[in-house]
This record gives sequence, structure tokens and C-alpha cells, in this order.
Amino acid sequence: MVNDTDSNAVCAVKNMGSQSLTSKAGWSSVASICNLVGRLVVQIMIARKLGPGGVGRIAYIMWLVEITNLLTCFGLPNTLTRYIAELFGQRREHDAVRFAQWIFIRYFLFAIVGALTVSILFYCSSQYQGSNMLLFTLMIFYLINALQTIILADLAGRQRFDLLARVNFISTFALLTGVAIGVYGYGVTGVFYGYLIGALIPVIYGFKLHRDFSIYPLVEENFRQRVWKFSFHTWLAMLVSAFVWSRMEIFFLEHYWNAHEVAMFTVALTFANVVQQVANLLGGAFMSHFSHLLGEGNCKLVQSQYESATRLVAFVVVPMAFSGAAIIPTLLPLLFGTNFSSAIPNAVILTATSALAFSMIGSALIYAKERSDFIALSGFVGAIIAVVTNYIVVPHYGAWGAVWIKLFIQTSMIALGTWFIIVKLHFSFPFCSLGRTTVASAFCGISAWMIQKVEQNSITGLLLAIFGSVIVYAFSVRIFKVLKSEDANQLKRISNRMPGAINSSVNAILDIMVAES
Repeated sequence: MVNDTDSNAVCAVKNMGSQSLTSKAGWSSVASICNLVGRLVVQIMIARKLGPGGVGRIAYIMWLVEITNLLTCFGLPNTLTRYIAELFGQRREHDAVRFAQWIFIRYFLFAIVGALTVSILFYCSSQYQGSNMLLFTLMIFYLINALQTIILADLAGRQRFDLLARVNFISTFALLTGVAIGVYGYGVTGVFYGYLIGALIPVIYGFKLHRDFSIYPLVEENFRQRVWKFSFHTWLAMLVSAFVWSRMEIFFLEHYWNAHEVAMFTVALTFANVVQQVANLLGGAFMSHFSHLLGEGNCKLVQSQYESATRLVAFVVVPMAFSGAAIIPTLLPLLFGTNFSSAIPNAVILTATSALAFSMIGSALIYAKERSDFIALSGFVGAIIAVVTNYIVVPHYGAWGAVWIKLFIQTSMIALGTWFIIVKLHFSFPFCSLGRTTVASAFCGISAWMIQKVEQNSITGLLLAIFGSVIVYAFSVRIFKVLKSEDANQLKRISNRMPGAINSSVNAILDIMVAES
């Protein structure tokens, strides 16, 4: 595939070695935890300092960055992760290094176009307000953020989740420091200073990773055609899926309502995103891992690990979503302040809906099987429905209507994706296990709701609700035989990487949860 080589880069890659799935999941978890904690704290700082108006304005600008990136990235980050993992699975390290460089060159050109595009969109929007400094900062932020995205995609494809975790940790610290200084000193513009500083860390590391960069890496024609086909379908899938999975509702809310209504929707999404990030914590390694196994020709292991991973992610995120929704009336005002209390109903529905985050394992499988064309086609249908329903509902019902539209469309898309995995890809789906998990999680959520109702608006009640829901879930899992012994052993292997006291507690709880045969 690749004619030229780079001995220094290849030696570095070879020294990386291969990691077990447990190791990948463990390091991927650390990376996701860093990102999760950092983003949540940043959101709270912004809300406390700038209020609903500031949160709404920043959310809209970030949405412009997000949608512009989808328009101009051409699916190259996902493409890099998918194929570099396959090449490593085939033991073609030289080819993998040169392929990454080949992608970088094209992605950087797209990123320049994206920076210009986002500046034009922001200049024409109602949020511009003559902010020339913010306009310039936004362009630089977009470019650095785009480079950060491709560097992290490269590390994920190499399955270097240990390095990814370290980079995320340093980046998160820089983000928190930058936003803390920026938001209190420079307002909305300062927030983007902070985001820019946080994004710089992975970019600096990326230059180190590719210090022996080749401007003209050669890629075989047949492989190049395969890559462009996948990239095009992935780009279409990402673009149309933005109407289903992203924050497309923000456009309608800003257009028909105001920044306050955008804030009520965005803050509600924050809690749902916590659950989704936990799903990423457990399943973020699977697209590259499945691709790696398929590169080795190990299809049977992909089948068994897909089913096991779906069970495990659901085992964690479904009770978290249900119990999280139950404590929202106390937790949201406590974190963001009473100015955001009207976001509570939105947050309850969106957080409960985030239980569907276990479906990310199915998405990883579809991408690994090079069937992004299905995601593009189904997403196109979902996008049409999303646009029509938002156009009809949002002008009358605002964020509350947007919440229910999101619930309906996401549920429909997940059902369609599950059908495709079963019927077209011929993979089994753990319906019975997920049903038992849902029942146990329902008891968990109900117990949390009852406890926090007794001690409403109290930190003590909140802590009791969390503790009580964990106990109820542990016994519900045992009663309904949710957790298989092999799944418990897998979770124990992941927890073995945690500090001793936490590891011992997790293992003890898992032993209680597993019912005797």
C-alpha cells in the first residue's frame, strides 16, 4: 500500500505493543473520565458566572463550531481511526504511519476551510454583536480544535489509550485553568481562550508524534479508493446524524426563541451527556478494537465481544440514567443555581433517555464492518423527520418540545440500527439481558426518587438517594439475575486498575450482584 517508510516513527509504533481489551477499556475509561469531569466543571463555571444568557450564547457558538466541523471534516477522523487500527491488526506498521500522514495533510486543508466558514457563519449570526476579538479567537479556536480531533483519532486508531488518557488529563487541567481565568476576566471571549488553551495540548503532542513528517506519503490506489468510499459514507452519516444525535435543536431554539431557551435546553443536555460520556468511558475503544480484530480475521470474537460489551455498557448506564433523572430536581439547582430551575423537566426526560447510550457499541460495530452507508441512509431519513418536527413543534413549545422530538427520533433510529445489526450483519442482540437490566434499573430509579422526595433540596437527601439507589440496584441485579459471572469477571479486571480501596469495594459489590447458579 505504502512505498515510502519512516524508521523512527515505525520504531515508536512498534514499541507501543498490543493491549488487551481490558487494558484498552481501562485506559479509555481514564481518558473519558478526564474529559467528563473537565467539561462538567467548565459548564458549571460558565453557568455560575454568566447566567442563562451567557450559557445560551456560548452554546450557540459552540454549535456553529460543531456543525461547521461536520460540514468540512469529510469524515476523516473516523476514517483514520478505523483504518489505522486495521493496518495495525494486519501488522503493517510502516503502512499505518504513512497512511496517518496522508490523512493529516488532507484534513489540515479541510480545517482551514472550516475556520473560514465558521467565521462567516458567526459574522452573519445574531450572536456576533460586533465582537471582532471574539471572531478572531473563534477562528483560531476552530483550527486548533480541529487539529486536536485528528490527533486524538490517531491515538485511538493506534489503540494507545494509555497515551490518550495522559494527554486528556493534561488537556483537561489546561482547559479548567484557562476557562476559570478567561470567564472571570473576559466573559464569553475568555471562555474560548480557555477552550483554545485546552485544545493546544493534544496538538503539541501530535507534532511530537509525527516529528518525521512526510509531505508526499504514497498510498496504493485500491486502498485509497476504499478509504475515500468509507470516508464519504461516514461524512454523510455524521452530517445527517447531526440532526438526530447532535444539538441541532439549538438552531431552532435560537431562531424562534432566545438565548435563555437555548440555555434551558443546553443545561438539560449536560446531565444526559454525563451518562453518554460514561458509555464512552466503557465503550470508546470498541470501534478501533473491532476493526483490529477484523483486520486479523477474527470475526467470531467480534460477535461474542459485541454482545458482551452491549450487556456491560447497559448494566452501567441504564441505572445511572434512571437514578440520575430521579435526583435532577435537587441536583440541577445545586450545581447551576436557581436561575436554571426551569430546565429541570427537560433534564429529567433527557437524562432518562440517555439510557439508550448502550447503542454506541452497535454503532462501533457498523463502522468497523465498513457499513457507514447504512448510517448515512438511515440518518438522512431521521434528519428529514427532525427538521420537519422541529420546524412545527419548537416555535410553539420551545425547549420542552425539542426534548420530546429528540426522544422520539433517537429511539426510532436505535430501533432501526438494532434491526440492521440482527438482520443484515447477522449478529445476535441480548434482548433478555437488557430487559432484566431495565427492570432492575427501574427499581433503582424509583428508590432514588422516593429518598430525595423525603429530603428534597437537601445535600444529605441527595447523598442518601445515591447511596440507597446503589444498594437497591445491587440486590435487584441479583434477584433478576442480570449479571453473568463472565461479565462480572470482565468488570473486575477493569476495576483492578483502580486504587486498592476502590477496587476492593467494587469487587465486593460485584460478588453480591452475581446470583448463584
